[in-house]
Amino acid sequence: MSANQSNYSVNNAGAFSDFASVTEGMLKGKIFLKDALQLTSMEVSLNHLPPQGEIPFYHKHQQNEELYIFLQGQGQIQVDGNEIDVHEGTSVRIAPDGVRVLRNTSATEGLHFIVIQAKENSLIQWVESDGIILDQPVQWAIQH
Repeated sequence: MSANQSNYSVNNAGAFSDFASVTEGMLKGKIFLKDALQLTSMEVSLNHLPPQGEIPFYHKHQQNEELYIFLQGQGQIQVDGNEIDVHEGTSVRIAPDGVRVLRNTSATEGLHFIVIQAKENSLIQWVESDGIILDQPVQWAIQH
């Protein structure tokens, strides 16, 4: 489900555990958000690797660095031949030339993670230098 307004886009892809049968691009278990959210500065994918699942090929990028954010499960990511254990709370940044591959090491649990791609060295502002606090009271339609 997607909704697009002038200043925001919303997409509900569902539960990560339901991605096992979804195929977008080359892999099962991956949902790309670029088109659904009309992203213009990054690519984001929601990912599910089933128990003992793995990416069946090494890859790298021409311009984009990747940030892997692991939400559930356990696995290993290999970058330039170095194996790194990953689990809930682990984040890994990989430069474009880093040769990478990923696997789920659990026999029973899916590995759920988000991957964000953006052009390397393109970040020129962030919340500390780009955010603007507005002098307006916060209001919600429904109060708790």
